[in-house]
Amino acid sequence: MEKYLKHKLVDLFLKVYTRKADFTQSRIEFNKLEEKKFSNIIIYSTTALGDFLMNTPAIHSIRNRFKDAFITLICHQNFKSFLENGVDWDRVITWNNKINNVPRLLKEIKESGTPDIAIILHSHNPYDYLSAIMSGAKFIFRDNYSKNELIEKWLTNYVDEYTGHIIQRKLELIKPLGCETASKSCIEMRVPCHVNSIKKDHLSIGFQMGASSSERCWPVRNFVQVASYILHNDNTTQIVLVGSPNDIQLQQEFIKLLPGEFHSRVNQLVGKTTLVELTQTINELDLLVTGDTGPMHIAIALKVPTVSLFVTAAPFATGPYQDPELHKVILGSIMSLNKKIHIMDVISSDMVISEINKVLRVRYK
Repeated sequence: MEKYLKHKLVDLFLKVYTRKADFTQSRIEFNKLEEKKFSNIIIYSTTALGDFLMNTPAIHSIRNRFKDAFITLICHQNFKSFLENGVDWDRVITWNNKINNVPRLLKEIKESGTPDIAIILHSHNPYDYLSAIMSGAKFIFRDNYSKNELIEKWLTNYVDEYTGHIIQRKLELIKPLGCETASKSCIEMRVPCHVNSIKKDHLSIGFQMGASSSERCWPVRNFVQVASYILHNDNTTQIVLVGSPNDIQLQQEFIKLLPGEFHSRVNQLVGKTTLVELTQTINELDLLVTGDTGPMHIAIALKVPTVSLFVTAAPFATGPYQDPELHKVILGSIMSLNKKIHIMDVISSDMVISEINKVLRVRYK
């Protein structure tokens, strides 16, 4: 009910603010344009890291279509330093998705002039399209994840029902702009920061043990079993633990359970890297074992092989979409007979070890 009231209040406000009942006239105006030429574009991607990375193919396609446009990227405040040197936009503005920060957001948007079009790839409604309209943008494109007439009436174009990968979903949204959406390169994710290539004399296998929720975390003891197998069978391979400060307890548990003889071959980086440093670290890996996480998407964008673990998430929508030869997806099933165990325990250590061996054999044959 609270969400509905927010939408209703925004709807009433916009009727007064725009002196219109809706924004649907913009669809007619958009279709009448002989040439789709926009010189000032704002793009919203204000949610999680993985969401942003899956938006990068669409953002890159927009940049290629409107090479001379001034593009402003509106992002989550945690990612500004990670994004500020990106080549597919000219300016980065942060926003926390809150109504109380809309005035500041509008002021910063208008410092670069009135936008011609707002493209909302992933953000929180109703304040995203509210701010987009208040910015003066004539056309509003938004990816909706469910039907809502109170939102749709204020949009020029939107996607709400789509079965497929999120990357392709974003490309479908921008297709009417004349953006390239069909070539193989169109689906490739990109990292906005520079990474260096380095030479090593050993294999580095990364573990991302944390995830957005506990039900998406493969149990630490299973990671320990995989690490023990790897380190026992090759005396030069190193394990690299990556993750956010929220994952430090998982790292501590991992070290506690891992036999002491292997501790010197584990690089404990959980909570110690910025996003830029994390990207460089992942670029130096030979393989990343992970759930459905932001680091998984960084690895995919960098063309670093992955073994990814899915049970509650849907790999057809959020898993690896490019370079299938580099990525192994393990999909576990939820069944009544295993409801008393941790939901991710349906994926065994042996299954992961098998897929790791397959990836490494292909890469180093």
